[in-house]
Amino acid sequence: MSIAMKMKNDYILTQEIEQGERRTDSGLIIPEEKYNRVALVIEASDSLEVKKGDKIVKTIGKGTEYTFNGDKFEILHINHVLAVIEEDATETTST
Repeated sequence: MSIAMKMKNDYILTQEIEQGERRTDSGLIIPEEKYNRVALVIEASDSLEVKKGDKIVKTIGKGTEYTFNGDKFEILHINHVLAVIEEDATETTST
């Protein structure tokens, strides 16, 4: 999806990615998260560390909701991006 919108002052336009319920290989059902922190970057300035199409982990409740043609988006400052999800990287955990 693309919107004719130029983001300024280190803000990005994101759209929530629905996570839904998941099932492990052993059959354990992991319920949908109460608060979704994963979003897709729809538009971003060229000078930022994130780019259009990146999946990010974001803070909750720090952005501004925006509706365009019935679709819901969120405008976030780059400081509220916690991480960029790298699809082909190996999984890491913190201890």
